[in-house]
Amino acid sequence: MKKILLLLVITVITVTSCSKSPGNEGKQEKHFPETSVAIVNPTVANIKTFRYLIDNKILSCVDTFGIIGVYHAKQNYDFERSQKYIDENNLMIKLVKCESELSVKNIYVQNDCSNLFKEIFERTKGVFFFGGPDIPAQCFNEKTHLMSSITDPYRHFFELSFLFHLLGGNQNENHVALLENNPDYTVVGFCLGMQTMNCATGGTMIQDIPMEVYNISTVEDVLNMPDAQHKNYNSYFDYDDELTGYNFHKIKPQGDNIISKIIGRNEPYVLSSHHQAVEKTGKDLNIAAVSPDGKIIEALVHQKYRHVAGTQFHPEYTGLYDRNIKIKLKHDDNDDQSYLSLYAGEKGENFHRQYWKIIGEWLNYLKK
Repeated sequence: MKKILLLLVITVITVTSCSKSPGNEGKQEKHFPETSVAIVNPTVANIKTFRYLIDNKILSCVDTFGIIGVYHAKQNYDFERSQKYIDENNLMIKLVKCESELSVKNIYVQNDCSNLFKEIFERTKGVFFFGGPDIPAQCFNEKTHLMSSITDPYRHFFELSFLFHLLGGNQNENHVALLENNPDYTVVGFCLGMQTMNCATGGTMIQDIPMEVYNISTVEDVLNMPDAQHKNYNSYFDYDDELTGYNFHKIKPQGDNIISKIIGRNEPYVLSSHHQAVEKTGKDLNIAAVSPDGKIIEALVHQKYRHVAGTQFHPEYTGLYDRNIKIKLKHDDNDDQSYLSLYAGEKGENFHRQYWKIIGEWLNYLKK
């Protein structure tokens, strides 16, 4: 336990735009930043994505903004790569790992990571959970579907337990959620992040959308059903390794909440890549958006904590904001296109920028 607490004695960082300012090397303050956020699973790709959102003012940044990257020591990723990237780019990001044992049996109770979760919560304004692989079905009390692929169990144990500690869940009604002490704390999840939020609060998962929802089991059949395509199944043919794994589709608003309001009547196009989806929603989670046919939950908000939201799609993908990032959807596409060339303005761009504006307002709400 002492090791965990020592790791969290975070050095130092006062930073503008979440990175070192040129010419200021060696001048950083030696105290914890006044305002900071946590990103969970701080891989090089996720750090780059978060930096892009900040540096391009898609996610508005407060005056001083520190970043803590949090992960479990047994995850299936070499976080020395992240530390090397941080060092090479002089980034003011502190990596913190939990080395305590986690399993299906102890993720929804007090465990040896609990003090770490509490300290991160108390030292930050918000936390972001990124996309990733399938959650072990045992974590939501179901048998494992043949189409499920479990590749990083300790990442799931860690993130499920963290979100359970933050939000609580109906698996353990005696647990007092950390957000009870700060109901305006920001919690954001993308794709796996939303699925983890759902399972951590006691929800369940559809383990394969085509087979369980549409009763189809071949790629060709999925491609003939546009509403069933929540990732780019054209890539399954392996004819072209430049095809994106993402798919574009519309979403519809559901209920009366902040996300449904910014979706409005336009039903914007979003970017998704997943074969699993929320089935039964977790404790205090409300549906904010659904797929065009209404069969897949696309966004969740918390009915008690107003700055908690998850999206099944990927608003963090940098190609949504950069015309220079080309996207190839099909084998017979002659010209690669950008998302903005396809879905600019009310077709999708405006929604995504408004989404991040709201997240920025949530984070700045707690500015001291």
